[in-house]
Amino acid sequence: MMYSKRIWVNMAIINLCLVASLGVLMRSKMVLSLPWIDYNRLADTHGHFAFSGWVSFALCVLLIYELPGELYKNKIYHYLLAAILFCSWATLLSSPFACGKFVTEAVSIAYILTTYLFSWKFIGDVRKSGTCKTVKLLSISSLVCLLLSSGGALMLAYLFSVRSLNAILYRDALFSYLHFQYNGFFTLAVFALIMNKVTKEASEQARKNMHRFATLLCLSILPSLFITFLWHQTSPVVHLISLGGAFLLLLSFTWFIITAFETVGEFKKTLPFLRLMIILALSAFLLKTFLQSLTVINSVNVLVFGNRPMIMGFLHLVFLGFVTLFLIVYFGQEGMLDCSQPFTRVAIGTFTAAIVINEILLGLQGLGAMFITSSPLFNWYLLGAGILLLTGSLLIGISRIRTKQR
Repeated sequence: MMYSKRIWVNMAIINLCLVASLGVLMRSKMVLSLPWIDYNRLADTHGHFAFSGWVSFALCVLLIYELPGELYKNKIYHYLLAAILFCSWATLLSSPFACGKFVTEAVSIAYILTTYLFSWKFIGDVRKSGTCKTVKLLSISSLVCLLLSSGGALMLAYLFSVRSLNAILYRDALFSYLHFQYNGFFTLAVFALIMNKVTKEASEQARKNMHRFATLLCLSILPSLFITFLWHQTSPVVHLISLGGAFLLLLSFTWFIITAFETVGEFKKTLPFLRLMIILALSAFLLKTFLQSLTVINSVNVLVFGNRPMIMGFLHLVFLGFVTLFLIVYFGQEGMLDCSQPFTRVAIGTFTAAIVINEILLGLQGLGAMFITSSPLFNWYLLGAGILLLTGSLLIGISRIRTKQR
């Protein structure tokens, strides 16, 4: 079952198109009747498939193919990738229907167990590989965060099974899951891939600063989790830990800027067309980190965590603006999308423009809800942005078909 990298990348991009399609359906339901669609089930399906079928799957593929050690030569990784793909698609096909509840729950558990096996195998192999210490730290920490995120998912499953009405426990479990996914697994895996490329020819001082940044970023994950608990009454100890988390986030923010200036030479090696996308993706990371640190302030925390459009804007900032855009750029830089073709440049440009427009609209909607001046027209605008995202993803899919290699 030794599938080539090309097949796995093809499946990842197909999944991206499906995620965008589900997003358009969700936003259509917000402005049209569509009685045959259960919005809550569709939202759950969209979220699960976006996480498992697109980002997690794509990151796992790149981690085993791009990091030193030629991990992809081990057959077990191909079985595990196939299992992740199967679980993602099984959830996609069963979750929207009430009759598929049992199947969805069983597949969700199977997916979690698969990620446990993948993490156990990957961590063991990377530790023995010739990967530099910075990439080891980031990649191993990313998989540890993936494991920790399952705690929130299992708690949510338990609360649903006993039909608990404990809103505080429900939201804390949800925020814990999202934190370890977004700020942990997604972010650290992205930087593991980045550092794997830039450390090879970087100066000794640059490598030291990269490692300091990676260390600060990893250290910030656990204490910054407590920031998400400040929306309700908590103990002084939680406040103290969350302050430490915010401080580490700001240190990470600062050290990233220092590191970026020292690696500008590596940045210049990127294809000229993709440089703006890299700047946008890394700017999204910086904005995410800065905004996350600000939520340690009680008034800001209550304002943000009680504002659903603002939360959605933040989640999309990380998911689309940082992680998804990075993955598309990475595919282009490494030849998985042929950026020498004008069609590919149009496809990536369309998708990038859609991400920017989508984020601006979500930000304005969140501010409008905060000041009670939001307009119902925003749902129509967001539907338009969703259609543009779908168009861009389909164009990228076609571009992938036209790319002859890799």
